[in-house]
This record gives sequence, C-alpha cells and structure tokens, in this order.
Amino acid sequence: GGSRNSNSPQSSKMVLLRGGMALAAAFVLAAAVQAQPMDDQTLARAYFRWSSEGWNATTKDGNDWPVAGELGQLKASDDDDTIWYFSASPDFLGNKAEAYGGTIAFTLGHSEYNSLGLGNQEEYDIILASAVHNISLGHKHIIPPWVTSSENVVEISEEGGWVDTVTGESATRLSILRTISALTSMKFRGSLYFGHEFSYLKDVILSKGPKQDLAWVRNDAHIDELCGALKLNAVACEHYGVHLMKAMQKVNMNKLRADHATMVRKSKEL
Repeated sequence: GGSRNSNSPQSSKMVLLRGGMALAAAFVLAAAVQAQPMDDQTLARAYFRWSSEGWNATTKDGNDWPVAGELGQLKASDDDDTIWYFSASPDFLGNKAEAYGGTIAFTLGHSEYNSLGLGNQEEYDIILASAVHNISLGHKHIIPPWVTSSENVVEISEEGGWVDTVTGESATRLSILRTISALTSMKFRGSLYFGHEFSYLKDVILSKGPKQDLAWVRNDAHIDELCGALKLNAVACEHYGVHLMKAMQKVNMNKLRADHATMVRKSKEL
C-alpha cells in the first residue's frame, strides 16, 4: 500500500480542528481561572493576563506614562532618570479600611536596566494617597536594587515603615486608617535607575488585616475638632479618640445646651 500524504486536505482540516479545539480549551481554562473567586482575606488582586486591567502609569509629577499589560505582567520603560509609577486600578481604591494590619504584596522586576555606573535612585517605592483627607503616605527601601526580580510584602500599619510624604514623619494609626478608608491612588515605583530600564509589575494582592472596629475613624467628622478643643496631639487623639467619641455619643446635647442656657440666665440675674 502507498504511504499517506500528511499534507492532504483532510489531514490539514484535522490539524486545524485540533488547533482550534486546543485554543478554545486554553481560553476556557483561562476564563475559569480568571473567574475563580478571591479568598476571604483578599480585597483586590491584579492578574494582567490579557490587559492592563484598568491600571496605568504616571510620572512623579502626575503626567501620563505609556504602559501595557499582558501575559501576567504590567510593563513600562524609560530611557533616562524620569521617576514614574505604576498606578492601581479602581479595584484597589476607595474604602479599603479592612486592609489595616493587612499587607500589599507584589513582584517587581527588570528585564533590562542601566544604572550608568551610579547608584539606584532614592524615592518612595509605594505611595498611598487620599485626596479626600489630603494625606499622602510613602514607603522607601522596599525594592532591592541590582536584582532582576523581587517578591515584596509590606504591612499596612504604623509599624510598617510608612511616612507622611510631606512632613517625612512616621505615619500614625489615624493617618493610615484615614488614607485607606478613602484611597484615591496606590502607586508602585517602576523607575529605579538613572539610565534606561524595562520594568514589570505582577501578582499584586491587597489583603485584609485582623477584624476590628474602625467605624469611628471612617464615619465621625468631629474627632479632629474634639481633639483640637482638648489640645490632644495626633498620638493622644488616636489613643483616646474612640473612647472620647463613644462618651460624647452618650451625652444628651439638647439637655446640655438647655442647662447651659439656664446657667447663663441665672448668672445674669445675680
């Protein structure tokens, strides 16, 4: 019998069919993985499988910077000493008060870089900001220089090494809670070196901390006023704030005003 021609139309159709089925299976599998629910401790997660997933990049001054997401990485590059950041999607923003005591985990890597014989640039590696409360918190020395890739985990608490980017002072519990209860930006530095570099970000996960009563920080607009009237500094305000607000809520303000008015009237009669 003669040998079968592997290039016959029938064979080509089979190969195409198998290839199509394999591709369809890959898409179904990817969709299934994408649809997997996040565990109870995860508040937000970025995959970057097919796109940038709503993330972008900006310079330190806030100008747009080109960025692309695919195959599990968010990528950007530069040719000089421009400082720029990967900027999180809305999934990571808003009220994330549950992240207090939790962590931000991410991998940052460089497929290529040139330091021009200089050290790495000194800047904040992560910045959390709340335009609502006019607070910007930064963290330095997270990403180790001179490595191709690093997996990093940062705690979101006053023990975590965060500082106010304006004053340079260590972030207080209250400032951290205020910031993450109304997050308007979360940024990860991609530019570490003075020369050209190709950077990527991947596996970004925002996780919850231990459950606790944070409602007084989020919902009560009077705590600053109260601490100011009592001349309490930020640390004391945080320490006593919850007790003060709970005590104030028990006071019948109408009765207090009525008693005060009566007292004033009587003092005038004397």
